[in-house]
Amino acid sequence: MADIAYSACCAGEVGASRVVNCAHTRLNPEASMFESNRADQSKISTMDGPPAANVGIHRDSVETSSDDRFAALSSIGGEYIGEDKLRLLLKKKIAPICYVWFEPCDMMDIEQGIMKTIYVNKIVQAGCTVKILMADWFLQQHGKIGTDLDKIRDIGNYNIEMWKATGMNLDRVELVWFSDELNRHAINYWPLAVDVSRKYSMEKMASYSRNRTYGPKTLPAAEIFYPCMQIAAIVCQKADIWLFSMDQRDIVMLARDYAEDINRETKPAIILHNKLPLLPEDPDMNLLRYTARTLFMDDAVASSNRKIEMAFCPPKVTDCNQFLEYIKYVIFPWFGKFEVVEKKGNGSNKTYASMEDLVFDYGSGNLDSEDVKLAFGKGINNILKPVRVHFISNTEAQNLYFARKLKDQIAADTLKIILQNQELDSPVSFLVLS
Repeated sequence: MADIAYSACCAGEVGASRVVNCAHTRLNPEASMFESNRADQSKISTMDGPPAANVGIHRDSVETSSDDRFAALSSIGGEYIGEDKLRLLLKKKIAPICYVWFEPCDMMDIEQGIMKTIYVNKIVQAGCTVKILMADWFLQQHGKIGTDLDKIRDIGNYNIEMWKATGMNLDRVELVWFSDELNRHAINYWPLAVDVSRKYSMEKMASYSRNRTYGPKTLPAAEIFYPCMQIAAIVCQKADIWLFSMDQRDIVMLARDYAEDINRETKPAIILHNKLPLLPEDPDMNLLRYTARTLFMDDAVASSNRKIEMAFCPPKVTDCNQFLEYIKYVIFPWFGKFEVVEKKGNGSNKTYASMEDLVFDYGSGNLDSEDVKLAFGKGINNILKPVRVHFISNTEAQNLYFARKLKDQIAADTLKIILQNQELDSPVSFLVLS
């Protein structure tokens, strides 16, 4: 891992005046993405060195020791389901197939961009054959997209462009679009999906829905069937390893349960990576409509600094301090260290080689929360510099940036479900309205 130093930004870069009453502030990523001039671009393009996430992935060969390869995978963190199987797999196979589940997103946060890049590059370093399953078909759940697969493909290509700018080793990654797989292998896929639907209750399938727009009795029928489809998608792929985010754990365990039920000979090892918490303490600000809830890949420097300044990071508190998790899962894996300039002390630098040392100093009060925020802001903006340059200077990237934008209106299918629910709730008033 590269030994890349960065120093904390000065207080002026964050802004001298604190943002007041920002709970309902909407940050405009479109305006911020391209708010740059040539001086900014020349400054951004100067890097201290290659990011740690990229070091070593362009070598002609990888470490052949199964222990080294397992160490690379285990550094992803999170949870491992079938750890013994994973160790044995790495001893038997030179290039096991690892699938990465990814649902395209029109607003890509740093977990989906930076952390996914770190994890994929580590899997490549471990000698795996990496395939990212672009689960485009499932984005039809989105209330403003519906069945527009062309729009979904634009969104997916925008996500890929973000990975490219961040430094994901896409030369060693195969991108598999689920809609294409479904067209080519429908005869294998659909019988599995229907079989899953026969083996589990509607109530159980409804419990896996992440759509909070509807109540449990008014879910679209598709929300009941999507988990069946996802389980079939997981089981259908010839994967030795799967990488999912931790919020997918329940559906992954159900897929393993189904595989055992049908006596599937091979069950892949599962790696579940950690998720980033939301930045604000106020739960009202954590709603999807508030962009201040987390950091996005297309945030400008001013936007990211403002969000970091607003973030909840109580002094001397290390348990359940969500801000420290951003440092643990983003900064340390990327840079290999965390450097803080003590603005409120004597101005000296403190360099932390481990999260444990940082937590100890922070918990004992030897490290100020504002200094930690400034240092994190400097680090995250350094990581995002090449992304900003890429989308400012590359016409194709800019086209994808605007093509992935959604219209501010719900899809016809979603509107139909809403009207059906209104009819169920109040049939008399519905008839009057219609």
